Amino acid sequence: MKQSMYTCLAFLAISLTIHSTALAENRIVHDIFVDGKLAPGVKLTGGKVKGKEIHTVAIGQKAWADPMFQLRGLNIDISKVDLAQIHVRIVTTGGLVNKPSYADVQVYMRKGPAVHVKQFPFRSWQKNKPDYMMKSLEHIGRQYARTPKGKTFGAITGLGIKASGGFAMRLSKIQILIDKSLDDKYPDDPKADANWKGGKITSVFAIGGSERLLQNQKDSPLKAGNSVWKNGEIHLAGARNETVAFQVIMQAAPGENGINGVNVKFTGVRKGPDRIDNAKVKNPNDPYDYVGRHIQLYRTRYVLYSKPRRGKASGTTDKYIPEIQIPFEAKWGGAPFPIFPGKTQAVWVDIYIPKNAVAGLYTGQVDVQVAGRSIKRLPVKLTVQDFSLPNKPTVVSAMLGYPSSKHGAKTPEEKWELEKTYRQFFRRNHTELFRGFRPGTNEKVLQDPKSWLLRSGDIYMARYGYEGPGEGVATTFIFICMYGGGLKPFGGPGISGTEEDWHRGLLKYFTAARKYAPGATLVYYVWDEPSHDFKGGIPAFTKWFNRYPGPFVDSFNKKYKADIKLYSSVNATVERQVPLMDIYTAKSRKAALEIAKRGDICAKWNGPQSIGHPASALRVVGWQAYYYKSSFWWMWHAVAYGYPFDVYRNVNNFRNQYGENLPGFGMFVYPGTDTFLPKRSPGLKGPVPGTRFFNWRQGFIDAEYLSLAARKNPEAVLNLVKDMVSGTSINSGLPGEKTSSGYPTTEARYVAARARLVKIILGQ
Repeated sequence: MKQSMYTCLAFLAISLTIHSTALAENRIVHDIFVDGKLAPGVKLTGGKVKGKEIHTVAIGQKAWADPMFQLRGLNIDISKVDLAQIHVRIVTTGGLVNKPSYADVQVYMRKGPAVHVKQFPFRSWQKNKPDYMMKSLEHIGRQYARTPKGKTFGAITGLGIKASGGFAMRLSKIQILIDKSLDDKYPDDPKADANWKGGKITSVFAIGGSERLLQNQKDSPLKAGNSVWKNGEIHLAGARNETVAFQVIMQAAPGENGINGVNVKFTGVRKGPDRIDNAKVKNPNDPYDYVGRHIQLYRTRYVLYSKPRRGKASGTTDKYIPEIQIPFEAKWGGAPFPIFPGKTQAVWVDIYIPKNAVAGLYTGQVDVQVAGRSIKRLPVKLTVQDFSLPNKPTVVSAMLGYPSSKHGAKTPEEKWELEKTYRQFFRRNHTELFRGFRPGTNEKVLQDPKSWLLRSGDIYMARYGYEGPGEGVATTFIFICMYGGGLKPFGGPGISGTEEDWHRGLLKYFTAARKYAPGATLVYYVWDEPSHDFKGGIPAFTKWFNRYPGPFVDSFNKKYKADIKLYSSVNATVERQVPLMDIYTAKSRKAALEIAKRGDICAKWNGPQSIGHPASALRVVGWQAYYYKSSFWWMWHAVAYGYPFDVYRNVNNFRNQYGENLPGFGMFVYPGTDTFLPKRSPGLKGPVPGTRFFNWRQGFIDAEYLSLAARKNPEAVLNLVKDMVSGTSINSGLPGEKTSSGYPTTEARYVAARARLVKIILGQ
């Protein structure tokens, strides 16, 4: 988008048929239904005005959006605004019985397709919030990326509500709100003063990757010593084929002057003639060229976290939290960098220990510089343990996702290269990026070698610029659909198609996978969260499963000597009702062991996602994976943000049906290029990691330690794991709330536990 989009709009053309008022001087409100009155010319279908409310029909009583509620007759000119400036507010009354768990809003346009606002927060409980029961069109994702400007649509002509389950809603207010300018919506970052003089860095020390200091946090017991910082030295330990990390913390003196031109130099460590460094990297300015790259530095960017949930506030509320880790090589946000007066600035350092590293003690130093002059040197001591993590992981961890459209990749070649880079980045960090084929994927895609190459082990080889964990290892699980399989994924005249339809559809995937990805496991994702997303809930789902996908896939496997697995996000209790299910989850270790005994696969998902959780929060997932004997643990999304969303400034990327802003949910890596907001674009052709992503990585590295140690002493390992995960609820609230998660919140516990595992592995 061109910079001119950020200029303030001189005026907004507003239809005379809609009453408008100013809100906080930077937003125009169009009242469509307020105080029991409809705007002139507005007509309803599927509802009637009763008193000061609109009473709708039972929306979705027959099927999704059949019938539905609609209003027509609007004429709100949006030709001079961006869709990201437009908000929809629909306030409902009554208890939850009148409000669907999942519902979408359609915004009808004079020109072009309707805009689809998913998961509208009709159940929002935050009545005193300005965005109560309101959602912005910036959250419409790919549709926005295709048509971002209002002139494509001309005017808003109506609204519709789509749901299922037969909810008769009561609506007390309907409004369209439009921001006057994008400058108000996306303000500039504060800029360092080029005339700063006399500013000083008062403290320099190190902390581990599972610790953090807030931007304004001046005093911390970690400064005196912690799990990696001892007697003024950085102490690390790791195995071959492992990534270890630490953070350099710099604190500036308060006052009027900050410091410009700060940099951190770390060239690696050595043990006699043996070195772990970047000396053999062909493209040192490309952080995604992994051959010979063993050191990577990131500048930490801090994001403002505001309390989004019910319950007692945590210590992170309204604070700037270290989250985004921008590679030093970035054009914006990298190094060198300023430090504002009285602020804390962290630099994240990754060391990948190569598979051929000689065991023993390696040494080096971190050099903190200002304007090219060294002001502090920190000795680094790395102990390389005499064992290696496996090249193929014991537990497959993965995050659902795809490269953001913010990158601006247009040609098939650009898109392929970008996805390859994303997949390599995730693999390098001991996890996977995955997404499923969709049912009905055309033959051209299924027979495209380059499409399958992304799922093969070939892209994880030196000839494609890769070195690290999982070299040459193909994707373990390949999904036939991931969300949205539907009742009739492969066609046919019946409600769910015929057995012949299913066989014909499955055969296309099976044939292509056998040709291009031999050894991979094909998985048909039957249905996501059928307890509330399948009409009729679990009873109806089990009946449908046992009639269609269960026997149809089973007969296909027998006929073609295949082994396509069936998966749905249900637990072992439901599985007893659908015996042909192959992959499901367990709520207890006992249930997990029963799953393994039957020869099935325990898959689990998600974890403590919020940016407000401690830095270590997601690390516990790797320990949970061992405890539950999970073969596959996945995160529902890695890049859950829309094209216009201000990723580097706004953490409230996700709102559920209850109206909760869930900061960082499904947002673990950030776009290396932002074509929508170029003023906050690192200018990199790949993803930018976050602190929570790195802790997810560290957790699954820990899981490999657990698996290696369990070969020697499984009882001791189980006792250690129980101590770490006891009382843990991976989806509960923040520490300090009544629903505290119970997981370890400091790096020290993990370091101590790993030290015990090392002794077991080495037989000490």
